[in-house]
Amino acid sequence: MFVPVWIVFLLSGTAMAVVVLLWAMRTRQFDEQQRARYLPLVGLTAEELAAPPPIRRGASFVALLTILAVGTLVLGLTLMKVLGGAR
Repeated sequence: MFVPVWIVFLLSGTAMAVVVLLWAMRTRQFDEQQRARYLPLVGLTAEELAAPPPIRRGASFVALLTILAVGTLVLGLTLMKVLGGAR
């Protein structure tokens, strides 16, 4: 019962992606790539373009490090328990 649900999910997602891709090609969504590539740079000065981007380590960075640390700790404890009990 579990596998057919995921197969339906996979097939419906693939079908939706194909429909969206065909729509985009039919309506010529990909034609103006030369103009679109510069849109994020509109309004920036030459100094802003030349300067390296600042490194931002906010709350999301700390959250990811915390998840990584907890996952590593749990994996280590699990391996110690499994390998320690196998002796």
